[in-house]
Amino acid sequence: MTKVLNAHDISRLIDMPAVIDVVQDAYKEKAMKTGEIWPMIYHAFSDMADMDIRSGALQPKHIFGNKLLTWFGNNAQQNMPELNGLVTLYSSETGEPTGIINAPALTGYRTGAAGAVASRVLANPHSNTLLMVGAGGQALYQIMAQLCVLPEISTVEVYDPMNHENAEKFVDTAKKRLVELFSHDIQAYEAVVAEKIEKRLSTVKFVAVNALDKAVAAAQVIVTATPSTKPLIKAEWVQAGTHINAIGADMEGKQELDTAIFAHANVYVDDLEQATTVGETQNPIKDGTLKKENIQEIGEVLAGQSVGRQDDQQITVFDSTGIALQDLEAANLALQRAVEHNVGTSVEL
Repeated sequence: MTKVLNAHDISRLIDMPAVIDVVQDAYKEKAMKTGEIWPMIYHAFSDMADMDIRSGALQPKHIFGNKLLTWFGNNAQQNMPELNGLVTLYSSETGEPTGIINAPALTGYRTGAAGAVASRVLANPHSNTLLMVGAGGQALYQIMAQLCVLPEISTVEVYDPMNHENAEKFVDTAKKRLVELFSHDIQAYEAVVAEKIEKRLSTVKFVAVNALDKAVAAAQVIVTATPSTKPLIKAEWVQAGTHINAIGADMEGKQELDTAIFAHANVYVDDLEQATTVGETQNPIKDGTLKKENIQEIGEVLAGQSVGRQDDQQITVFDSTGIALQDLEAANLALQRAVEHNVGTSVEL
């Protein structure tokens, strides 16, 4: 039998702290060669529609699988979701499909968790101000994940490069939406986690900002999640000790950071080849500011194979492009909890 989980099932079964932990496992497994990722397939149907397939295997979990995710940008005009797709898990012992899971519902969690894993080992642990650049759908996931791993963050500043009103609207409802998304739905199965999340959110102030240079200078942790194709953050604004999670760049031509930042930063990625081809690091590689041999994979730090932050003055950058092992780990977590709580639909294919 194969378990099928829809978006509502996912929202009840997984919580952000747990997803952060399994995404951390995914990075370590990649570094230790017990997790394997296979070449990504990408196809653009048009300027407003594309799809990608990411696949891989996790030896310790005895699973392999893939995620096929589509983006059809014009769907919003028809009141339809822009993102659709599935994560499919298989047993590596029998080849049988064990789970078919809503991909967009998982993607927000695992992408937010990726930045949190990096911040947990690279950011100054006493950071008190987080700057979120971009007020789109991913911002809530990024903010919640950062708050889970940085206990002293008390101010979250939000900047939107498209329209300052977007940032104002975002902060007006941010706390309410974060509680609804990350606490309310998990009450039945993860009540203790839900209570901790609500308590954590009660300690945070949300502020919309329209002067990006001043906001960058004041923040110790910065997350960028925009579709920008030109640098938003200039090197001269970034203060010593800052950690940056670059999330938005996921294809050739995208850019959120001034390449000069990389000349004075310790740089980490989720996957070296992928990040330097389609991630934020493609840009400093192209102009010669950064060389591949000076980039480390975050999994190597987690596995003790290389070093992370060494002092309070270092500038660190994490370039996250997304790898299949994150999706497989998050899907496997959801599937295990679905079996435990008898959630979802079991089908015979």
